[in-house]
Amino acid sequence: MTEIARAVCLAGLALLATACGQAPSNEADAQTSAQNAAMPAQTMLGDAEVMASVVPAAHMGAAVARRYAIEPARDRALVLVSVQRGDVSVPVQITGDARDLRGVRQTLAFDAVDLDGLVEHVAVARVSGPDTLRLDLQITAEDGARTTLRFNRDIPR
Repeated sequence: MTEIARAVCLAGLALLATACGQAPSNEADAQTSAQNAAMPAQTMLGDAEVMASVVPAAHMGAAVARRYAIEPARDRALVLVSVQRGDVSVPVQITGDARDLRGVRQTLAFDAVDLDGLVEHVAVARVSGPDTLRLDLQITAEDGARTTLRFNRDIPR
């Protein structure tokens, strides 16, 4: 991961951490939450790095919600995907779906959001925590290169 990508990722995590509605109950909970938030799913698309994460919308502050044009709500989570080659965003198309533990499937519709020159692809998933979302994302670059990213994320209450 490039230094700029790492800085953007850490800045986003810091912003989300400070935007949470309530403090963790103790230091161990805080450390576990930070570790979980800091572990995006990753894969490669040729020589570009793909990183994906899931953020419950109820845990977002007003500034973050405005940036992604979503209303904070308990029944939604953001699926965030960035694809970068070095410190440059790679143009891609992303499709995918999410399934909860009951097997209920929902198709994710991704929109590109420009975050100070870097592009992040954002979709909204319906959630009812606590639950686990199983995500299956297909990423296609302009040159036809393709990759699949499959990962699970726990959604708190």
